Amino acid sequence: MIPDRQALGIASHFEAAKGAYIIRDFLPNLPKMGTVIVQGTSTTDGIIKILPKLDEKVLNVKIVAAISYELFLLQGKAYRNRILPWEEWLDSMVITNESLQNMDDWISSQVAKEYSMSADFDNHWRTGGTVDEVLDEAHLTPEWLLKGIDRFVKERRHRVNRLRAVNA
Repeated sequence: MIPDRQALGIASHFEAAKGAYIIRDFLPNLPKMGTVIVQGTSTTDGIIKILPKLDEKVLNVKIVAAISYELFLLQGKAYRNRILPWEEWLDSMVITNESLQNMDDWISSQVAKEYSMSADFDNHWRTGGTVDEVLDEAHLTPEWLLKGIDRFVKERRHRVNRLRAVNA
């Protein structure tokens, strides 16, 4: 199923040529709770499916589609700062249906890595099966994604304190 980007407020698919674009921006007048950088068809589909639940639970996270780090770096500074400014990148996690190592360029810190979600979260190959079975085993179904983002948000104060301690 192809999402109605206009109805969901998602940028045009043509923005993918810029290496990254915003799927969901922070909700106005609420505290920012972190940035989720998502890569991969299955994981992006899962994120799209949980957008209404993020609003219901008031999880005010920005979601950025990570297409290509190299293409993103080719964009002007103004574009890069609009999509993923330094402060938001530091307060981020990554979700990917690939290995976490493949997302190294998008991972801002060890703290971000600890909250990130990937198919190899337990350093094991998936055993196979249907797409839904593999996603469940990888902890990447919409339900798992919502749990991961919820944990990321709930532990924000702890995350930020750890980042401050490292950068002090």
